[in-house]
Amino acid sequence: MDWNAVRSCLLHVRPVLFAVIALQWLATGAKAIEIEDMRWGFNGKVAINRFNLLSVLISNPVPQPFEGEVVLRKTFGGGSPVDAPIVEQLSIAGSTSKWVQFYPYINSSWGNAIGNETWRLEYERGKAVDVPTPRVAKYQRVILDDSTGLTPRGGVLKQMPDNLFPAFVSATDALQVVAFDREPRTWIPTQKEAFLDWLHLGGTVVLMKGPTGKIPEFSGPLAVLNSPLDDRRYGAGRILKTSLQRAQFNAEEARQMFASLPKNYVQLNEKAEDPIDYVDPSLQTQANTGTGNMYGEGADPFTSSSFLGQLKEMTKPEHNWLLLHFMFWIYIAMVFPGCYILGKRWSDFRVVYAGLLGTVVLFSILFSIVGQRGYGEATAVHSVAIAKSLPGGALDVASWNNVFVTGGDKYLIKHNGQGALYSTCSETEAVNGLINNGMDGSFAVDIPPFSNREFAMRIKFPSGSPTVKVDDIKIDSGRLADLVVSVEGLTAQDTQFVNALYGDRFYGMHWQDGKLKMSSDAGDAPSMLKLQSMQNWSNYNNYGYRYGGQAVQTVQERFNLMFAPLLSRSLNVMRESEARQVRLSGDLVRIYLYAKMPPELAVQNKRLGGQHGHVLYSIDVPLLNQ
Repeated sequence: MDWNAVRSCLLHVRPVLFAVIALQWLATGAKAIEIEDMRWGFNGKVAINRFNLLSVLISNPVPQPFEGEVVLRKTFGGGSPVDAPIVEQLSIAGSTSKWVQFYPYINSSWGNAIGNETWRLEYERGKAVDVPTPRVAKYQRVILDDSTGLTPRGGVLKQMPDNLFPAFVSATDALQVVAFDREPRTWIPTQKEAFLDWLHLGGTVVLMKGPTGKIPEFSGPLAVLNSPLDDRRYGAGRILKTSLQRAQFNAEEARQMFASLPKNYVQLNEKAEDPIDYVDPSLQTQANTGTGNMYGEGADPFTSSSFLGQLKEMTKPEHNWLLLHFMFWIYIAMVFPGCYILGKRWSDFRVVYAGLLGTVVLFSILFSIVGQRGYGEATAVHSVAIAKSLPGGALDVASWNNVFVTGGDKYLIKHNGQGALYSTCSETEAVNGLINNGMDGSFAVDIPPFSNREFAMRIKFPSGSPTVKVDDIKIDSGRLADLVVSVEGLTAQDTQFVNALYGDRFYGMHWQDGKLKMSSDAGDAPSMLKLQSMQNWSNYNNYGYRYGGQAVQTVQERFNLMFAPLLSRSLNVMRESEARQVRLSGDLVRIYLYAKMPPELAVQNKRLGGQHGHVLYSIDVPLLNQ
């Protein structure tokens, strides 16, 4: 072999190889994406104890396309991660930008939750960036702009690009008012559906004159906004018109128009509420201990941890504590004086060490077997939910769930709905799992044997709503004198409690001849919701609670206990003062049915065994002739 020829060939090939390797390295390094912008909520704020919107603008500055994951992690107090990470799969063409949306759950059990609860975005090859800390507001009011940024400025409403409106109603919890002075041009069908669902549930739309001096006309599904009336109802929502353009819509005009909308409570000696961009001072600074003052005016007592704690109590491993204590004292005795006696009998340190090691190994195995196993428990799921009726029999659902398993493994938690959002709501524990929130959301999680995994969820189910029809109603001096309602989809055997809300008062209902009939005046919202007696609701899980004069012990008693908190949560009421402001429009009656959870709302995983739960159905019925 001519080694000189081989050496000469290698000398010529080596530069080419180096060039190829360098090009590959440059191509790989060039795939870096960049975070250009991050926006919380609809107007830069968040609502506590709710799923919130986080929009992230990501750019790919190079010609090569990028595919990978973007991960949102929560930490508490700037320390280790808590909860489960939220993962979004990103595919972005070269030299383009793309908005990616996350839906994190914001806790509040430590008062200024946003100060202690921090979020961090992780993306390509270990890169990370901190998410800006938002402020807290109970309601968000915006005017939608063209995503090109060419729409006019001015007015008091915060502006939001219309392309950032979410594609499912489960992400609209904090939104109260949306104003238009033009028809959205970029909305896809799912965004239009989500918007109309939000409006049907009680949102408010304000139609303003555009640059041409005319109220915009809408087409397709949004044509329901077209009407000659200045104030029209759509489900529980309202469509309002104003003769003003956005630049003319000042704070005073807004106060007058929004006077009948739900207000935030302002404590004494504080500035008057700004109806446009109100930030609740108590939610920014008070420590949320759950105690409040004598009128129940503390911060939100109805955190997800409160519901999850009650559910967790429904299934707990019953350890044989007598046997465990007996084993403990035997173990201590075998270590000492057992090993001491062993050393006295055989003067060989190897025998003593072997005895000590054997004792430790044996009792480690025994404690593991006796300590982890349950006695009669079975894998099960317990849930409570609030389900609000949507057009076509669909349901908008917020639920709290506890999964108890006897066999440790990785479990997929998924529901047959749209826009599923999941969170464990944990502020202390790192959860070994992955959350994929969105249109086809799911939660994959590792659950150890004989342990629980709690989680909260928001979702839209395509069907399952009971059908309610008012057969007879009598109103006297603004109060119900009589009410008869037909219900399809539920029976007396399915329901636990039934109430009607009309104006500012609740009314008890009972089943008679297959229909619901009014039985009593249950009083106003403060007396019905019992907020004063539930100031320490979040502590009931730790210290116990007496329901009806007796300690809560059975599963059904715990379900019964959660009825009033669920009712408060459905009204977005967390204080006595807010309860005094509860009032429905005179052309609506709302029926609340607290019933057994149907199989359609259950987790779709046969490995999770029996599933038990209760649902608070909230159904608004228009009174067209009133």
